[in-house]
Amino acid sequence: MDLVTRGDAHIHVYEGDDGGAPIMLVHGFASDHVTNWVAPGWIAPLADVGFRALAPDLRGHGSSTKFYDPADYALEELAADVAAVIETLDSGPVMVMGYSMGAFTSAVLAVQRPELVSRLVLAGVGENMLRETGHRNEEIAQGLLQDDVPPQSQEVPRRFRLFADQTGADKRALAACIRGIGKAFTADDLGAISAPTLVIAGEADDVARDPAPLAALIPGADCVVVPRRDHMRAVGDKVTKAEVIRFLTTAD
Repeated sequence: MDLVTRGDAHIHVYEGDDGGAPIMLVHGFASDHVTNWVAPGWIAPLADVGFRALAPDLRGHGSSTKFYDPADYALEELAADVAAVIETLDSGPVMVMGYSMGAFTSAVLAVQRPELVSRLVLAGVGENMLRETGHRNEEIAQGLLQDDVPPQSQEVPRRFRLFADQTGADKRALAACIRGIGKAFTADDLGAISAPTLVIAGEADDVARDPAPLAALIPGADCVVVPRRDHMRAVGDKVTKAEVIRFLTTAD
């Protein structure tokens, strides 16, 4: 599988060449399937326990279509793109793991299309899913679009700008994306998630913040804090991998 088309969006999809049950990996903001999943070493450990990775580049990212209107990046649009990828498999519900923005997207998918999600991992998120993020997102957008890298006093915008510069991302598309994805999840939203769920984030993650209040609102959800890891370093951490694989391979 190389490309899935939904409307005007052409979604590039990486597919592992190992057999096994499909697992959908949904990357974070300003990332792509390589940076979020391949480079941090997720593909082989998942294959070792019987999973075949499917990892789309979300719209605005990687090799997928770039849009420049924030409305094109509503989480519902991103979730519908992921649903379209799952539907091409024609294999029933699959396991879904999202990181950061990918977790926001995966949560919306699990609510809107529960028949597509058998198990759900929300990684790199916590209290930030429960808060209005419009002001912070606008700061990130401005940091992406301005000529100079934001100063160290603007730590989060600076971090994402440096990351986008490093990966050669389309910063105008990313600015539209961060302006479009803002959403504070309610208790009703999260209470509607029916798939078994793991919420996991780094202990020092100042983007996600504490994952426990988020997990408490999702029926039966597990919660794990990865020691001493921040938002960027928790992605490929051995504890993150071990806990996710434990969750995915544990019978209900």
